[in-house]
Amino acid sequence: MSRFPLLRLPTLPLLNCIQYLKVFEIIDFSLLSKRTKTLVSLVNWNHPDIFANFYENSKLCLKFPNDPGLQWILDFRVELDDELDHNTRVIDGNLFPSYIDSALHGPKAFHYLTFPNDDNFETMQKMAEHVSAIFRTPIASLSTHRLNNQLTMSIVKWFSTLQSSVVDLNIDTTDDITAPTLLFILDNIKVTDHFDLDLKMNTPDFEYHKGIDVPSVMLSHTHWITLNSILNSSNRVLVLDESNLTLHDMNTLLKCWLKGSNPQLEYCSIRRSMKGKAIEDDIDEAFQIITKDLEVREHVVNEKRPMQIVVYRKLTYSLPNDLCYDIVRDDGTIGTFHQTYYSRSDESDLVLHYFYLHVWNKKI
Repeated sequence: MSRFPLLRLPTLPLLNCIQYLKVFEIIDFSLLSKRTKTLVSLVNWNHPDIFANFYENSKLCLKFPNDPGLQWILDFRVELDDELDHNTRVIDGNLFPSYIDSALHGPKAFHYLTFPNDDNFETMQKMAEHVSAIFRTPIASLSTHRLNNQLTMSIVKWFSTLQSSVVDLNIDTTDDITAPTLLFILDNIKVTDHFDLDLKMNTPDFEYHKGIDVPSVMLSHTHWITLNSILNSSNRVLVLDESNLTLHDMNTLLKCWLKGSNPQLEYCSIRRSMKGKAIEDDIDEAFQIITKDLEVREHVVNEKRPMQIVVYRKLTYSLPNDLCYDIVRDDGTIGTFHQTYYSRSDESDLVLHYFYLHVWNKKI
């Protein structure tokens, strides 16, 4: 059987041929040489959304806007499936066993190109750089899952040199995260849409006073987030768990909001944990502190008030109507706030205090 001399074609016909290749064929072709990589990058692609997920079995997912029901996944696994036929692919001069597989889940199809994962994610990083280059599009989403401090810092440093910003950043740490790593994440990656940081422990002697200018922010173990940081931030949604903010801080937050701070804010949620029988476990006492020197009124159910807030993509929160109070800015914008306490059933001396503020306007 004769072979088609693809690489002998003039550049324009060659590029026309390349654009009809399937995604994994495009990647294979681009890995042949520097010339083929350059040729692939010259094609006018529909730019895919690229999602990089670093964990034990890592994934690099590509979704193309013209085919939303299809995902192309470069899968980096600790153990390969021995029952599938393996081929050898060359990445940066190194040979790797690999195989292609597919799966259907309802109306969606998933195609997998699987490689072995390495301890330091070097292969995954090289392929992320390669795919981003050939499709001429940055990585849209970066996630790490339960990685130790050293690996988290390594990936964040690598990513910060690859690109200056990302749409969605999701960092899930182990319990050995250090303050320098946390500070490096905050100061070196600009997040343009959603930031989710799941810490597993407190980082003593660390406070953050700068603003975090991300539309949607969800943070755990946020003892390090200060009131100044919140007031200096520009968020649409702000969710803080295990906060060290006081009731007096919440009073200041409401007063500053009335004066125009956090102008984009739609929803703020703060959860605090308290040990023992502190004065703050009296909800009436807490209400007096939170509302000191504020003109508040009981919230009246209004059909124009949205009862769900979109946190990010399909993630929504339902909002209560009971035990709510309103404060009103000069422009008619309403801040509806609610606070309550819960006792943990498994820890009788641990009390959880929840506070939220929902911003809306009945004229809209």
